[in-house]
This record gives sequence, C-alpha cells and structure tokens, in this order.
Amino acid sequence: MSSQPLVRRAVLILALAAAPLAAQPPTPAPQELGIKYMRDSEEYAALARQVYRMAGDAVTRTAATAGRQRWAVVLDIDETALDNSTYQLERAAYHVPFDAQSWDAWVSRREAGAVPGVADFIALVRRAGGHVAWITNRDAAAAEATRANLQSVKMWADDDRLCAQTSPEHSKAMRRAEVVSGKGDCSWSGVAMRIAVFVGDQMGDFPDATEHIPGTGTDDAFGRTCFLLPDSMYGGWIARVTRVR
Repeated sequence: MSSQPLVRRAVLILALAAAPLAAQPPTPAPQELGIKYMRDSEEYAALARQVYRMAGDAVTRTAATAGRQRWAVVLDIDETALDNSTYQLERAAYHVPFDAQSWDAWVSRREAGAVPGVADFIALVRRAGGHVAWITNRDAAAAEATRANLQSVKMWADDDRLCAQTSPEHSKAMRRAEVVSGKGDCSWSGVAMRIAVFVGDQMGDFPDATEHIPGTGTDDAFGRTCFLLPDSMYGGWIARVTRVR
C-alpha cells in the first residue's frame, strides 16, 4: 500500500486539530492586559467619561456660587489628560521596561492622544470662566513638547499654567500651594485661586490633610472636589500585595 494516502490523512488530521487554535486571537501576557484594558475596553472609556462628567458637575456648581472669586481646576497630565498607552504598548512589544531615555523620546514625539472625556471637560471649564493648572511630574525640560502635545488635542490655552517638576524636591504639594496662594510660578499674577476640582490617576495628584485646601484631604472629597481616573498600566499598586484601605 502506498504511504501517500496515510500522509495526506495525517496532514488533514493535523490541520483540523489546529484550526480552532488558529481562530483564537493571541492572549496577551499578564503585564500587557492592563495596557489592553485602557486601549480597547469600552468599560475604561465609559469610566473616564463618567469621571469627567462628575467633575464637570462640580465645576458648574462652583461657577454658580463663585461670584467675583477667581477659580481654577488642577489636572495631572499623564493618563489624566494625555493617553500614553502607545508608549506602554511599544515597550511591551519588545519586553522592555520603562526608562527615562525612552520616555523623553516619547514625550518629544508629541503623539499622545486625549483621555476620553477630558476635552469636553476642559471646554466646559473655559466656558464657565475657570482657569486650568496642569501639575505634572514631567521634567521642566519637556515643557515645550508637553504644551505642543496638549495644543494638538485642543486642550492648551495661553492662560493655562504648566507646572512641571524642576527638581525631585519640587513636589506636587508645593505647586498646588502656589496655585492656591497666588505666589510662585504656578500662580496667576499673584491672584489667590479657589480650586474647584482636582483630577488625577494617582493618589499623589490630590492634596492630603496637611495641605489644608478646602474640600480635600479626606476620602469624602472623592466624587466632590477630587476625581480619580482608573490606571491599570502603572502606579504604586504594582508593588503592593494587600489592599491598603
């Protein structure tokens, strides 16, 4: 008996066995699932828009009661206003971690998109007569590229304050104090500001109780003056193994 029919039969059996596997999309590695969630899930986009709608309601309430008092909103930038998931995806594709040199190159590309919901929120703030302070731990040397990226997604205005980090000691708390007091590089011509809303994706984006900023510093502030976006790509939670609160 010729061996050809047996060979053809074996090939057919192997092809049929492999067919269901070929129809399955590749499963991302565990460390890549957080990136995929923020890029591809409807749930993440809906959550981000929900947070910004709630923040917008808080802005509307402030605008209605502010009278002549000047007020502002404070936002983080990365994963709060600008979506850097493309950078994270590129690093994951080569199985290499974050590093400062590649991050600086990414910032210089000015290609980050907008987080869902943020552009509408910023537009609402401006219509209501508010000011915008961007408090970020991006290095001050990246200020020009950061402004250009924000402008490319229609979120930068000349009146805004970009409060980048000038040194490791230049904390976000220090920069928040400048906005509130009206003194320092993050202030508006010496005018003290009422802060209507803080938005961020890490707990460090929000004042703690020692800063004595009205409406902040407690868990009750979240959903009222402080609005937290989900971030499944990075953060202090990666190093923790138990819930802290």
